[in-house]
Amino acid sequence: MSSPSPARGGAPRRSVAAGAALAALTLPVLGSLVPAPADPVAIGLAGAGQPVPLPPGTAEAAWWDLLFLACLGAALWLGASSARWCACGPRSFQAAWLARVATVVTVSAGALATMLLLLVTAWPDTAAFALDGAAAATVLKFSALVPAAAIGLAGVGALLWRCVAHSPRALAERTGQQLRTCPPRPVEADDPPAPRDGQPGASRWRDAYTVPGVDPAEITRKWRAGIDTSGVCLSGGGIRAASVALGALQSLRAELLEADHLVSVSGGGYTAGALQQALTDAGSPPLPGKPEREPGTVFTEGSAELHHVRRHSSYLADTPARLLAALGRIGRGLLLSLTVLFGPAVVLGVLTGLFYDAVPLTALTLDPLRYPVPRTGSLVALGVLSAGTFLLALFTRGAADRRTRSARVVAPLVAITLVLAALTLVVPLLVWAAEWLLSHAGRVAGVGGPLGTVLLTYLAALASMFWRHRAFLGRQARGLFRRGSGGIPAALPGGVLQRLLVIVTTGVLAVVWLLLFAGSATTLGDEAALWSAALVAAVVLVLGGVFDVTSLSLHPFYRQRLASAFAVRRVRRDADGQVVAVPYEPAERTSLSRYGARPEKFPEVVFAASANLTGENRTPPGLDAVSYTMSAQWTGGPDVGWVRTGDLEAAVTPRFRRDLTVQGAVAVSGAAFASAMGRSSRWFQVLLAVSGARLGAWQPNPKFVRHAHEAAEQGNWAHPWLPRARRLPYLLREVFGVHPHRDPLLHVTDGGHYDNLGLVELFRRRCTLIYCVDASNDAPPTAGTLARALTLARHELGVRVELDDPWPAEPGQVHHVPGAEQLTLAGRLTASPLITGTIHYPPESGLAAEVTGRLVVARAVLFPELPYQLLSYAAHHPEFPNDSTGDQWFDEGKFSAYTELGRRIGAQARQAARPPVEPSAEPVPATP
Repeated sequence: MSSPSPARGGAPRRSVAAGAALAALTLPVLGSLVPAPADPVAIGLAGAGQPVPLPPGTAEAAWWDLLFLACLGAALWLGASSARWCACGPRSFQAAWLARVATVVTVSAGALATMLLLLVTAWPDTAAFALDGAAAATVLKFSALVPAAAIGLAGVGALLWRCVAHSPRALAERTGQQLRTCPPRPVEADDPPAPRDGQPGASRWRDAYTVPGVDPAEITRKWRAGIDTSGVCLSGGGIRAASVALGALQSLRAELLEADHLVSVSGGGYTAGALQQALTDAGSPPLPGKPEREPGTVFTEGSAELHHVRRHSSYLADTPARLLAALGRIGRGLLLSLTVLFGPAVVLGVLTGLFYDAVPLTALTLDPLRYPVPRTGSLVALGVLSAGTFLLALFTRGAADRRTRSARVVAPLVAITLVLAALTLVVPLLVWAAEWLLSHAGRVAGVGGPLGTVLLTYLAALASMFWRHRAFLGRQARGLFRRGSGGIPAALPGGVLQRLLVIVTTGVLAVVWLLLFAGSATTLGDEAALWSAALVAAVVLVLGGVFDVTSLSLHPFYRQRLASAFAVRRVRRDADGQVVAVPYEPAERTSLSRYGARPEKFPEVVFAASANLTGENRTPPGLDAVSYTMSAQWTGGPDVGWVRTGDLEAAVTPRFRRDLTVQGAVAVSGAAFASAMGRSSRWFQVLLAVSGARLGAWQPNPKFVRHAHEAAEQGNWAHPWLPRARRLPYLLREVFGVHPHRDPLLHVTDGGHYDNLGLVELFRRRCTLIYCVDASNDAPPTAGTLARALTLARHELGVRVELDDPWPAEPGQVHHVPGAEQLTLAGRLTASPLITGTIHYPPESGLAAEVTGRLVVARAVLFPELPYQLLSYAAHHPEFPNDSTGDQWFDEGKFSAYTELGRRIGAQARQAARPPVEPSAEPVPATP
């Protein structure tokens, strides 16, 4: 359904809204104070089993119940209105609409049940049908009451909080903050308005080129003057890609210093972040001395800072003690995550038992030999509501005028039907099954079940993380990863045992959650159970409501370990004039706007990540992610909008500023192991979310930040603002894979989940000379990562790249090298590590028709010109240069080999001179 723009707002004055919210809380309390000579709920639920005549006082109680129903209905309506006033996206508007429809159903069904009871009191002969009708209406009333009350309470709570927190003074402070933004272009009809665009052509391509600060006219002018807008991109691939990039940029240093942009993805970001932090003039080292910030010599061969990285190449855990600490961090995150996720099962179960004790829609039985049979009234209500909803849905398929009036009611009625089925059939069945299991398993299920679940989840999480780390599998298992004798070994995406373990663990987690919920419901509101539930709720609120759920994941650990290896300065000590590498202090906050600022004679560093969007058809099937880049100037992407990085840092709380840093950007752009992975989605992602063994972070949504600022400028106090921390709801979004594009926060992960080369970002910036260092570990045949990037660029930007001759870069092209057969190198050598091509931009890029570009891709592959020692290493290590990204424990041999390989392919790329291009008078077509 369409929803109004968030900045427009629809809430009344603050005093009116606060009064309505307080009235919603007060009216049910006042209504419950009316006298009740009989219990109309129990009489109504009894159905035809209720003796006639009805108990004395039933008629009087029914009339008083109508008064209470009126108070309850008014309160529910005010609660639904509060939810609507707080809504800012389609899901929240739909929830508010569901609450309103549920309120109408609650009041209507309650009134019908009461009138049928009054009918029986006046004419007892009608009891045969009236009592069953009253039972069905009562069941329907309470089934609709559950969603109406839940949404209403949430709306009232949010509204009262915003009445206090979004005071006029707070709004004035927000509007006083400078916030420079660039809005995303609309994709669907109900997207917020954007600047007018009357230009012809492919609007999607033109919108995708939206990058603040990039001037196509200036790029065209430079090209005509013989000056390229150049860029270097470093692919993902963990420490493998970082090592190759370090070597390649040593050989390509002159080209790097002349470049305008340095785009990094994942492991390439380790190197880009290291260069940036070594060259920045922000901050100062703790050691007395003078920092040396020479772009031409930083991280070159033999430098102190390169030696520091070499000594820390096994950055995650280079000692047994640190390995145990890492495993302990995983275990701690697992326990905290399970507490946050399974605690609500206990609380909801106890509250459900209390509800059924007061309103037995289906009589819960704690006898494992007696199945809970639904009441006749429950079945009647379920059948009538299901049939009515089905007929209404058929009716709405008719004329358009009927659809507009009644179609909006179908979805809420379906939701109420599902709630009714759950309350009358599913929950009683779960409670009966839990009681049966507890009666047969006893203490074994009560103690061993949760303990076994924790251990199984821990083992499955470790299996998902370390399965592809061959050092843990042993030499005998390496043969399972090879394609054949002499071929390039490739790590399997997951073994059968691993897949089975993860599937079983995920199923066990779901079953245990349901049984924990059902077992707690068997208490039926016992006083001790209520106190226990209160204690569990307090723990969950502290962990999920106060602590940042990102701190429950591996992201902080990953960020710290990367910084310990790659965040260094080169300092000449005052004491003796010696040059040493000085690591950054852990407490030094490397804010992206200051520490990421472009150094003199060095390109702008852009960290390419991915923003995950699911469930709303905002991305093509299978992609599930859009571009999200972080730099000193701007943060965001064309699909989510842009916000000035310095302004964003000022607008968020300190908890978010931890990741709006150079070190945070390196970790986020390298979050390959996440609960949402864009085009790299995997079947075990739910387990990663539950176990806490996940990377990535929830970052501010530039689109939302812009709309919230506009709402504050217009005085819309009811519009939400950025949260102060990433709390429990965001962990639940990860578990269920819900990533709406209008949310205040976006789940940002590895840039490889969108484009693992960073090539698309350089095309987006209209570069006319691109050097791409590709260490993405493609399994032959063909350079699959490059092919996917070119395909994505074609569809997203209209860029067409004519490759010169890519086939010499394929393994198996060289067989005549002396000693190749004996060294097991046959079939692994390529004729050249380079793939080159010509870039053609469409008119939608804003460039002149004659502007073309040159692409040079340097792949981390074996070729005959490599030195003997490197080919010897490859002969003794068949997995080289395709070590799994899961292997982040590089020893000196691996680091040296990949760094040397990077130097050699960088030198080859340098020699790939740009051929002369005669300006063409004919424009390049936008489509082939």
